[in-house]
Amino acid sequence: MLEISPDIPFLAKSEIRFLVWDRAPQSLETWNWADGTYLFFQSRSLTIGKEYRFGGPLWGIPSYCQYIEYPFYLSNDPEAVKDLSDVWAATLENKTITVLISADEEENARLQFAKILLSSNQNLSWESVAKQFGLIGENYLLLEEFSKDAKKPFSKKNLQTKNSPPITIIGSHLVKEVRPKPETFTAKTIVLEKKIEEVVSIPEPISISVSSLERESLEEQSSQEIEAPKPTNIEIVEAKEVVAVPEPPATEPVEMETQSNNGTSIPEEKEETAPVPTLTEEPPKSKFSIQVKMMGVISLLFILSVSTIIILASFFFKRSTELSLRANNLELAEIVGLKVKDDVLSVVVKGRQIATTLTSQGLPEDQRKLLIRTFFESDKEFIYLGIFEKQGDSLVLKKHVFNEEELKQSSLTEEDFQNVVVRNKDALAEAFNGQPILLNSSPGFQEPSFAIAIPASENGQLDNILVMIVKLDKIISAFEKKGIQTVFMVNGKGIVIAHPKEDLVLAATDLSSMPIVRTMLTSAANKAQSSYIDPELKSPFLGSFQKIGLADAGVITIVSEDKAFEDVYDIQRKNLYIMGIGLCSAILAVFFFSKTITKPILQLLSATLEIAKGNFRVGIKPTTKDEVGMLTQYFVEMGHGLEEREKVKSILGSMIDPVVVQEAMVDLAALKRGSEASITAFFSDIAGFSTISEQLKSADLAALLNEYLSAMTLILKRHDGVLDKYIGDAIVGIFNAPVLVPEHELKAARASVEMIAKLADLREYWTKNDLYSKEAQAMDCRIGLNSGLAKVGFMGTDALASYTMMGDTVNLAARLEAAGKDYGVNILISDSVKQATETEMFSRYLDLVRVKGKNEPVKIHELIGFRSEVSPNIIEAGELYESGFTAYLNQDWDKAISLFENAEKAKGKKDKASHLIIERCLEYKLSSPGKDWDGVFTRTHK
Repeated sequence: MLEISPDIPFLAKSEIRFLVWDRAPQSLETWNWADGTYLFFQSRSLTIGKEYRFGGPLWGIPSYCQYIEYPFYLSNDPEAVKDLSDVWAATLENKTITVLISADEEENARLQFAKILLSSNQNLSWESVAKQFGLIGENYLLLEEFSKDAKKPFSKKNLQTKNSPPITIIGSHLVKEVRPKPETFTAKTIVLEKKIEEVVSIPEPISISVSSLERESLEEQSSQEIEAPKPTNIEIVEAKEVVAVPEPPATEPVEMETQSNNGTSIPEEKEETAPVPTLTEEPPKSKFSIQVKMMGVISLLFILSVSTIIILASFFFKRSTELSLRANNLELAEIVGLKVKDDVLSVVVKGRQIATTLTSQGLPEDQRKLLIRTFFESDKEFIYLGIFEKQGDSLVLKKHVFNEEELKQSSLTEEDFQNVVVRNKDALAEAFNGQPILLNSSPGFQEPSFAIAIPASENGQLDNILVMIVKLDKIISAFEKKGIQTVFMVNGKGIVIAHPKEDLVLAATDLSSMPIVRTMLTSAANKAQSSYIDPELKSPFLGSFQKIGLADAGVITIVSEDKAFEDVYDIQRKNLYIMGIGLCSAILAVFFFSKTITKPILQLLSATLEIAKGNFRVGIKPTTKDEVGMLTQYFVEMGHGLEEREKVKSILGSMIDPVVVQEAMVDLAALKRGSEASITAFFSDIAGFSTISEQLKSADLAALLNEYLSAMTLILKRHDGVLDKYIGDAIVGIFNAPVLVPEHELKAARASVEMIAKLADLREYWTKNDLYSKEAQAMDCRIGLNSGLAKVGFMGTDALASYTMMGDTVNLAARLEAAGKDYGVNILISDSVKQATETEMFSRYLDLVRVKGKNEPVKIHELIGFRSEVSPNIIEAGELYESGFTAYLNQDWDKAISLFENAEKAKGKKDKASHLIIERCLEYKLSSPGKDWDGVFTRTHK
């Protein structure tokens, strides 16, 4: 896996970022190496200290990627580090460099780049640089020590002769190399023509690569002598340090030779860079902070709880008010109804008395008039009384009397009363059926009044009706406005008889459309109540009615629920105001209280970011004695534990294959128990490595071996192999354990063929760049493969164990690797591997041997390569060899020798295996092995 760090400001407005690699080859394959410029940080250990360089890409990384090179420098030498910082500032301005480094070397790499940055400007604080690169622990102290050494003055001798190596950018169209400016120089001669007429002798030749356009510009000035100006568009590079890069066809290299008075080269001047500001990384901000969340949650709880209380209180208060209102409303209707009934019945009784007086035969006329006048004076609400009989559809007046005083005051006439009877004749006529009739007689009068018609008997028959018109004052007192309630009366038709609003009475308004009036008219009950929505006002009302038991009339009481519950709503509003005040107080209290929690948590967040960057020693302390304080204390202890764990993990990751580590994390007990599995065992070794190791210094030997092992291991991992161990220069691998790998024999064969090809590329690279020794440049390796059952698991003690494989299958693979030396082949495989890979791989049958430690003979084969890639002559040579081996088994020695010789000729180069069998044939010709010979050759050595 590859993990990239944030960009870190560096020298000359450049930036670096660390691409941390877990050494898994799959991660290198998925990365886009075409994007950006890379730095491959490499090191070697010397007796005087550790050296570092910016080298070429590892095997497994495409060669087309752009990267920078710089030769080895001693990291503990402040002068060497200062030279590197100067060259960096002059070469890599405004560039972003990606540094590929393994996880176990990341901290050390950060320390080295911190040294480079610190060397560029002595005014920089080493503490700020350490913070910028996330240095802690020992590296933190090492940077402080380096800072002290860097501030010591350099010797003048070194300053005068200093000639720093260049930084080279590989992969661009123009190779760029820049050196720091020397103290003094004098340019002698520049010759740019291909045929050099004048050559000035110099200590070291310097080559330059320029484009064709630049060459044409320079050729115009080739005969001129330059005095101390800096070269323009020319970047100088030592020939021995330049890595060849393909140029476009139009570009041809030319030679430039120059000399300075102190033997140094001409540099390209660069402006001094300003101090680089330190990088301060702030913790990422969450969408809502804990403080806001606490305030929000507590506010929400406060609102919910108080709102619930308000809602419940309002509900029960409203319910209680409604029950009380209903009871009062119905009770009021009953009381008013009883009073009105009494008043109306009183009118009826008095009316009957007057009627009797009018119709009495034996009463003198003077006395009759006196009684009538006395009646009207005592009961002034009566204004008219008449007796009518019915003739057809008409009412015929028989007798009537008036309240003369009322007539004088109201300007009424007898005709007005006649008109009332005529207008309501149909309604009044219903009284002949024996039922009283109650009417609104107000229309046409100046003041409200009502009329009552009751049947009257004459001569013992109900052939007359008594019509009485009474002023509304008689009963209006019962319908006066009573608080929020409205009380009125309607007759059996829904016509208003009495109402607090006089205009409704004067107009004899029809209220039958009101829901409560309609309910009363259609209900058989004498009293009831209901809630309804007024169709005109669109508001809820509560209504009650009480029938008076006369002429189907009834008293109705209504009240607006909005007015009735006004007190409830008022209390609700006051409660909401109180809740708002309480909420504000709670928010303020939580705001100040939450700071005591959020501040330590923010410190923990910053510490977490430091730990995420690898700074496990965080500088925080508990500030409280509550749970947060305990958490802080345990967090600090956890950081120390993680630091130790990371060290163990780093060591473990460099010693054990990541696949094994992953499986161990899933089920370590199963790996410890071990199991028997069908695997392909892989063994490889370098031929003649002892000779190579004797010729190289320890540092070069380590570099050579690391380069070889790195390339081979990447291929092994790419084909799903698991690294068992390194044994010096030998590699031991397992396929199909601890995880299952389909076609593991074929994948092992593919990996082996690819390793041989990669080693050829390595030899070409080493030879081209004259690296290491001649023997190393011709280095070859042998590989042995065998498949079968083997014991796999962690072997060793409980305290120290490693994942490995054991058994005859493993031993045979090791013997095959060793036997490759005798046959002069790179890859030897067993018959089981050959059968599993023969559809894709081409191999030849080499020999039938009995290896040391086994009694059963083993067929061994040389794995040559992919069938699609093997040339026809190699196929022909293999077939001739196998035919010769058949003749060899048949003891036809001469034919076998001839076929083996022809196989070598077809191959086109020396075949050690053919010579080996030819020697056996010559030996058996002199001393026959006998008829019982089975063709098996017994190896007496491993």
